[in-house]
Amino acid sequence: MRARIPLVVVALGLGAGLLVLGVAAGWSPAVIAIAALIGLTVGALLGQTFAWVRITTGRLARLEHYVNHRLEGLKNDTSRRDGAMGKNITEIRGKVGKIDDELTHPRSTYRLALRELAQNQSAERRETRVHYQQKLDDQVALLESFMQLQRLVPMSLPMPRAGTWAASEDLLLWLAGYVLEHRPRLVVDLGSGQSSVWMAGAMRVAGYDGQVVGVDHEEQYARATEELGRRQGVSEWLTVIHAPLVEESIAGRAVTWYDEFALRSLDAVDLLCVDGPPAQGARQARWPALPFFHDRMSAGGRVILDDMIRVDEQQIAQDWLERYPGTETLSLDFEKGALILTLR
Repeated sequence: MRARIPLVVVALGLGAGLLVLGVAAGWSPAVIAIAALIGLTVGALLGQTFAWVRITTGRLARLEHYVNHRLEGLKNDTSRRDGAMGKNITEIRGKVGKIDDELTHPRSTYRLALRELAQNQSAERRETRVHYQQKLDDQVALLESFMQLQRLVPMSLPMPRAGTWAASEDLLLWLAGYVLEHRPRLVVDLGSGQSSVWMAGAMRVAGYDGQVVGVDHEEQYARATEELGRRQGVSEWLTVIHAPLVEESIAGRAVTWYDEFALRSLDAVDLLCVDGPPAQGARQARWPALPFFHDRMSAGGRVILDDMIRVDEQQIAQDWLERYPGTETLSLDFEKGALILTLR
């Protein structure tokens, strides 16, 4: 309502002024009326403009006051935060200084801990380096063994990969070398495979009438060994027997081993290679080998037991030595470990 007072005052004042001016000047009533109407209109417009200016000026003043009030509040808040931040920075600098003193002190707990950690890491790196260096050396040694084996016993066709389940290269080289040097007449290879073929190949190279008898409990593996020997041209020196595993009693002990009936004709064995049967969940699965063949070995016959890195084979060897005193032994530092037993 107050905003309309200037409008009314200005309109009435201007209209009344034109009315008085018209009467004094002797204007006609129509002209006086028109002049008064124009005066009212112009006065209303001027009054409205004045009112808008007044309202705008008030709003700007209030806005300026509000902005100034907010700026003052922000300034005070920023000052408080700057003070708190400065205090925190001072505390942090103090803590960092203490930590720095701790780290640089010769007997600092942190310094000692860091030094110990560095030493442990260095020791672990050295152990890792030594471990992998040993692995590399072992692989190089196996490669050298295989190269010697190929040179001593040439094969006309590629042979299967050694190692893993098959005999390792170092054992194959020893077996071939033993055949070349000692010329055993009868070799029994429990767990037929490429070891049987390599020894038959060594007999061919040595040029004497010997025989390798490979024994396998799986007919498919027995036939595979037989076929490998045929392809390499050593069938004349190789016989493969399929002897399934059966439950039986050997030396008064209930065992699951090769069927004795299939092995009954083997006698005067010069070299017994024990690399089978596989454990297949049974403890000391290869224990029956020497009790069965002991009286079938030739004078001074030798037994080689593979996989001596396993606990089962170690226990088997201990039992054999207790059962047959006077047996001489020689440990071979092969990839899987091996033990040579020479019977009295």
